Amino acid sequence: MYYAQKKPVIIIDGTLYLYRSYFTYQYFKNDQENPYGAIYGILKTIKNILSKYYNSKKIIVMFDSSKKTFRNQIFNEYKKNRPKMPNELYIQIKPLFHILKEIGIKTLSIPGVEADDIIGSFAHKVEKSGEQVLIISNDKDMIQLLTKNISIFNTSNNTIITPKKIQEKYGIYPKEFIDLLALMGDKSDNIPGIPKIGIKTALFLLQKFSNIQNIYNNLEKIKFLSLRNANNVSNQLKIYKDTAFLSYKLAQININVPICINSDDIILKKISLYKLSNMIKEYNITQKKYL
Repeated sequence: MYYAQKKPVIIIDGTLYLYRSYFTYQYFKNDQENPYGAIYGILKTIKNILSKYYNSKKIIVMFDSSKKTFRNQIFNEYKKNRPKMPNELYIQIKPLFHILKEIGIKTLSIPGVEADDIIGSFAHKVEKSGEQVLIISNDKDMIQLLTKNISIFNTSNNTIITPKKIQEKYGIYPKEFIDLLALMGDKSDNIPGIPKIGIKTALFLLQKFSNIQNIYNNLEKIKFLSLRNANNVSNQLKIYKDTAFLSYKLAQININVPICINSDDIILKKISLYKLSNMIKEYNITQKKYL
């Protein structure tokens, strides 16, 4: 069991699992026909994580806020293709936060700051204090945060992602994932990237030049590389240079957000089953479907 003896600080990507849980369990409703699938899914994720990493006593769940971020200011189209939060999900947020507070699970959101930036900043703050971090997320954006002391647990396939695994799979370092997204774009976040440059071409360029700045420093060499349509690739890079560097800014997670708490502030005390039982009754969550 990974980290069985060590005790990593666990950071859960709450926004990702909030939406995932809502769509996975959207038909879960109580006797009053109120939805609770998102609540169920988040608590189930926490329970599963704690059962796998039972020695870890420091856990926090990070969420987006409803305010726009600096990315919206520099690129109005950022995440514009995402639909508005469904009302049936929105009405579950307040009770979810109440339940997490009652059972002792810390949460954190900062107005105008994305959860990714809070996660990245807290993870690096914790790492600097000498602790190991385990980020619970399936979001590829998180790959750029990997270090020897920061790992990711992918709940889709129950695997631990480390810098070594990224290097073996992609031939680039985790930090260069920012450059990869800048070149090929990211439809989920509406990051434009460079048209007609896909993952194979982007990886080829990064394996050759390491990062986007070096690519542009060696732009005239690209047309002579053993790369399919090398001349076209070189032209696309020239035409969309500003877009490439804008995409880099959009893709880069800010790890310098001031975080007012330390890892000692998120120590999980023994969860009160009495309180949890009362929460189940209060929100009329069918126990048969619960956890």
